[in-house]
Amino acid sequence: MDDILNFFRIIFAIFVFYSITLVANAAIKEKIDVFETESRLLTHSLLLSKDISHVDDEIKRQYIGTIDLEKFSSEEFKSSILNSIYYGSVNSEASAKLELEDIESGDVYTTYYNEPLYKEKKVLVEAKLIGEGAARGLSTNFYVLIKDKDNIKKGVLTVDAVLPN
Repeated sequence: MDDILNFFRIIFAIFVFYSITLVANAAIKEKIDVFETESRLLTHSLLLSKDISHVDDEIKRQYIGTIDLEKFSSEEFKSSILNSIYYGSVNSEASAKLELEDIESGDVYTTYYNEPLYKEKKVLVEAKLIGEGAARGLSTNFYVLIKDKDNIKKGVLTVDAVLPN
């Protein structure tokens, strides 16, 4: 009879030990997800950058939310915006696709922030992979004004940010 009671005592002790271990691990291993914060930071950094916004030449004032179409469409934009938001000499942390749509005419202008990384990681986002080595994306729309030479038009800037896990 003592052997049967000892067996149940050992089973109970093992159950209590594993229960305490699970509770301790749950308290210690708390996952902190900062993806949304990082992607919103990248998105707003792109929107507020002098490399994309209209800047008055005389008073050097930057007009936030007014996209200079000449800057946005230029080939120098990709290198200047990549240098303005600095993630290190080899940027493997952040990428984005920027689409500027002119609401009135329907024209769409597209450019990239860190294009090679965007194209590489966008495949992982579309595959909906999770865990280490995967990536996640967040798309954000902003209503903006488009300065095209002397004309001001209404537009929508869509920033599709892609960050690795």
